[in-house]
Amino acid sequence: MKILVYSSVFYPNVGGIENLNLDLINEFVNAGHQVKVVTEQKQTKPNPFKNVEIVEYKNVLSQIRLFFWSDIVYMPNITLKIFWLFLFNPFKKYVVSHNDFHIAFHKKWKADLKLFFIHKADANISVSKSIADHFHINADVIYNCYNNEVFKIYPEVERKMDFVFVGRLVTYKGCIILLEAFVMLGGNYNLTIIGDGPESRTLRKIVNRHRLNDRVRFLGFMHGEELAKKLNEHKVMVVCPIDKEGFGIVALEGLASGCELIVADAGGLPEAANGFGCKFPMKDVVALKDCMKKVISSEDLNSDFDEKAKYLSTLTKQEVAKKYLQVFTRVLNK
Repeated sequence: MKILVYSSVFYPNVGGIENLNLDLINEFVNAGHQVKVVTEQKQTKPNPFKNVEIVEYKNVLSQIRLFFWSDIVYMPNITLKIFWLFLFNPFKKYVVSHNDFHIAFHKKWKADLKLFFIHKADANISVSKSIADHFHINADVIYNCYNNEVFKIYPEVERKMDFVFVGRLVTYKGCIILLEAFVMLGGNYNLTIIGDGPESRTLRKIVNRHRLNDRVRFLGFMHGEELAKKLNEHKVMVVCPIDKEGFGIVALEGLASGCELIVADAGGLPEAANGFGCKFPMKDVVALKDCMKKVISSEDLNSDFDEKAKYLSTLTKQEVAKKYLQVFTRVLNK
């Protein structure tokens, strides 16, 4: 199968969709398929793949060439910048996956146009039931994968730290309400904040104001095995966005690394948590504090690890890529 991936965001950007793209493309190639990529993301680093051509969308002739080359076009989140290519072949098969709620924030005309092309797609994939229900689309719900080769239990790492937050330090990710809850929690617990972003200075000021420098540490951006081993040091991961998440790969990474979960009731995030850990109403600082107290005080931390492992086994890169390829094959065989 010749798969053209047309994605607005891509490597070397770092984020949930970008990481998912890399994992899926690797698995598509490992399964024997040919893949090429068109992206709006400027390519400033060496190609991360050996046998995958990456073209920037400004290269019009290359886009046309790859469009004719492909058997099927796959869009991780719909982009209107591709549809001029369908003037050359309006019968070309295409599949759209829906990873977040971004369409809801577009101007009406743009949202309506995207929804028109979504309903014309040969298949839609939603990374959560929450997204499929929100946009009222008939979609194959396929949860996101995580990098199961990296995020796992490292027996040599001692789990001696309490709470950990992983994410961009932006308002939407809710780290401020986590700090507020942490202050209310009291006790002698510790909190690790992994990530970077424009709110870093504000967060550090809050820590200084409450004299928490000895209990709250900022580690900056981490990824890969370094991040996985750091998660293995912690008992509880807190994921507390103040707006709806499409899914929440970070929750899978936390589960796979042996952390208990505390998650906001934010879109598809509870689906990612799959009932493990503690759920609290989005933006509710008191409820978050209560969850933190309940989970960290439990004597049964990770007593359900076998159940978690069974759930995670369905969300490996290999298993999720297989489900995507089944959708592509079904579309081509129509």
